[in-house]
Amino acid sequence: MEQPTEIAGPAAVKAADDGNSSGILHLDAQLCIVSLDEAAGTLLGAAPQALLGRRLDEIADLADLGAYMKSGTVFNGQPIEVSGRRILCDYLPTVESDQVVGGVLSLLRVLPDALDCHVDLKELLQSAGAYLDLNYDGIVICDRAGIIVMVNQAFADLLDTTPHAIIGKHLNEAYLNSQPSRLPGVMETETPQVGITHYINGKQVYASLYPIQKDGKVVGGIGKILFKDIREITLIANRLQTAPETRALAGSVTRKETSSRYDVNSIVGQSKKILDLKESLLRVAGKNSNVLLLGESGTGKELFAHAIHAASNRRYAQFVKVNCAAIPEHLLESELFGYSEGAFTGARKGGQLGKFEQAHLGTIFLDEIGDMPLYMQAKMLRVLQERELTPLGGGAPKMVDVRVVAATNCNLEHLVREGKFRQDLYYRLKVVTLAIPSLRERREDIRPLVMSFIHQFNEEFGLEVQALSLEAREVIMRYDWPGNVRELRNVIESAFNLVTGPLILRDHLPEQLSRMHDSSAAEASAAQDIGGYIHQRLGAKPLSEIVDEFEQLLLETALEVSKGNKLQAADLLGISRQWLYKKLHKYESGEDP
Repeated sequence: MEQPTEIAGPAAVKAADDGNSSGILHLDAQLCIVSLDEAAGTLLGAAPQALLGRRLDEIADLADLGAYMKSGTVFNGQPIEVSGRRILCDYLPTVESDQVVGGVLSLLRVLPDALDCHVDLKELLQSAGAYLDLNYDGIVICDRAGIIVMVNQAFADLLDTTPHAIIGKHLNEAYLNSQPSRLPGVMETETPQVGITHYINGKQVYASLYPIQKDGKVVGGIGKILFKDIREITLIANRLQTAPETRALAGSVTRKETSSRYDVNSIVGQSKKILDLKESLLRVAGKNSNVLLLGESGTGKELFAHAIHAASNRRYAQFVKVNCAAIPEHLLESELFGYSEGAFTGARKGGQLGKFEQAHLGTIFLDEIGDMPLYMQAKMLRVLQERELTPLGGGAPKMVDVRVVAATNCNLEHLVREGKFRQDLYYRLKVVTLAIPSLRERREDIRPLVMSFIHQFNEEFGLEVQALSLEAREVIMRYDWPGNVRELRNVIESAFNLVTGPLILRDHLPEQLSRMHDSSAAEASAAQDIGGYIHQRLGAKPLSEIVDEFEQLLLETALEVSKGNKLQAADLLGISRQWLYKKLHKYESGEDP
C-alpha cells in the first residue's frame, strides 16, 4: 500500500522562504528523482523519502522547461511552480557517451511575489515558439546584464564546447575568438537586428537578435543562429537568381527529385531498434561522411535518406534521388555526370546538368547501388575521391561538393568477393553504415504504423476509419510481412478501397493474408496436439516405445492422406516404397506388400 506523502509543516516552508538555503535534486532521463537532500525536500514541501522515485513534473509545474531538461538544454535562474510558490532553479544535464542520462537541478530560493523582472523561459519560449527551433538553430538567451541564462547544444557546437562551459558567463566572456556580442546593444536600443552577419569562433554566421520585453521593460535578449555557414545564404541566393540559360540546363530536374519531403519525425515506430536507429541517424546527420543504408526491400531506406538530409547542415540545398537499377546502363553516366552539347545524337541543345551537379552542396541518394555496373563504379570512385567530374562529351572538369547516401538490399561484401563490386568503392561508401530492421524484427511498430497509414488514407480518401477490427488486427499481427513497411502500407490502402464503416474488417484484407493466417492457425493447432500427445507419454513409456508409436502414427496418417496409395505415402514420408513396406510389415499393418 502506497504511503501518504509527508508534507513539511508551514514553519519549515516559511524557513525555506526566508532563508538562503538551496537544495539539490539528481534526476534520471525521465525526470524521476533518484536522490535529493533535505533542503530540496523542504523547498518542495515533502520529506525526501516520500519524493524518491517520483517524476518531478508530478510534483512541480515545469511547463516547457521539462521538455528542454530532457533534451539536455542548460538554463540558469528559471522558476518552477510548486503549490503556488515559484522556486528559482538552475539545471545542468548529465551526459554520457553523447546521451542525456539525467541531470542536476539546483533549487536556489523561493521567489517573492513582487520579484517578477527576471527572464522567464516559460513565458519566453511560449511566445517565441513560432521562430525558435531548438533542434536545429543555435539559441542563446541572456538576462539584462548580459549573463547567459540558457543555451542549447547547437549554439555550443559553434564554439566547439558544451553548454555547461557557457552557462552563467557574460556574453563576451563565452565567445572566444569571436566578435563582441551585439546583444547588449540590442537590449540597450530595444531594436532587433535581423539577418546580420557575425563572426563566432572564427566562423562567419548569419544571425538574428531580439530584445526580450516584459511589461514594457527590457529584461533580456535572445540570439538565434540562422545559418552556421554564410555559404548557405550564397547557395540560396544563387538558386533564387539563377539565370534563364542555367534553368534551361536544369530543365529535367523535377521537384520530386530535388526536395527532401521527410525528416526524422516521419519515421514511425517506438521499438528499441527504431529509437536507437533514429538516435544514430541524428548523430551521423550533422557530419558530412558518406552513409550506406542496408535493409530489405520495403524497409524505408529512402525515408531514412531524406531524414539524414533534413537533419544535416546541407538541408537548405538539394536532395537528389537516383535509382541505379531503374536507369538503363547506357544512360547512367549522362544521368549522373551530365553531358555537353553535341555529346551524342539527340543530346539536348546546351547540354544537361547531371545529378551530381544538381546536388552540389546538398545530398545525393544513390538507391540500389549494388546494381551499378563496374565501369560506372570506377567513375564514381573518382568523384568521391577527387570531388571532381567530367560531363559526357568532354569539357572542363567540374568541382562538386556532395554528400552521398547510398542504399542497397544486396550483400555488398558478397558482391565484392565475387568481383561484381569494387572493394575501394565499397569502403568509400560505407564510412557510416545504418542497418534498417525488417518489419518482422520490430513487430511492436506494426500498430503505430497501421494507425499512421489510416490517418494518412483518411485524408486522402475522405473517410473516417478509426481502426482495425480485432479479427483483422490478429491477421495483421500474425503475418510475416516479407514486403516490410511498403507491403503493410499497400494492404491498408487496399482495405480503404473496400471499407464502408469505421473499422477495417478481416474481409477487407487481401486474401493471401487470411490464407496464411488460417494456415498458421492450423499449424499451431497441430503443434499443440502433438505437444499434448508427447506430454501424455513422457514418463509413462520408455523412449523406444514412444518413437515406435509415433512412427506408426505417421505411417497411418500418410496412408490416410494418400488414400491408400503406397507410392504417394512413401513420397510424403520421404522414403522409398520398399522401406515403406518394411515399416508396415514391422508394425503388422495387415496390408499386402
